[in-house]
Amino acid sequence: MRIAVASEGLEVSPHAGHCSSFMCYTVNRGVITECQNLPNPGVPGATMAELFQDVGVDVLVCGGIDMDMANAFCHAGIEVVAGAAGSVRRVAESYLNHTLIGTEELCHLLDEAADADDEELESAFGRIEKQLESASR
Repeated sequence: MRIAVASEGLEVSPHAGHCSSFMCYTVNRGVITECQNLPNPGVPGATMAELFQDVGVDVLVCGGIDMDMANAFCHAGIEVVAGAAGSVRRVAESYLNHTLIGTEELCHLLDEAADADDEELESAFGRIEKQLESASR
């Protein structure tokens, strides 16, 4: 597993798209075994998501992120956790220990929104079908 944390020095960056770099932690059997610094390439969110996918990142942890970028990462299969603050290393360890407080897992929220949209669409189609049945009688 690889965890990328948007960073400004050794602190979590307030915004993933504008951070100076990403600290990428390799995790084996629940323990951080390697740390690499990946400078922010300054590319659009979808391109960045592809890059992260190519280097094997599974999770992006950040202070903040715009929804387009979060959506691109989620669609690339990378979990996005926003609202983190403090030491980059501590945040990564807290994520691993399931003790990261004050954060939201955005991919889950995006899935809920999509589910609500799907339900709304199904309801609309149901109403149309009923109207068509009534009109054909």
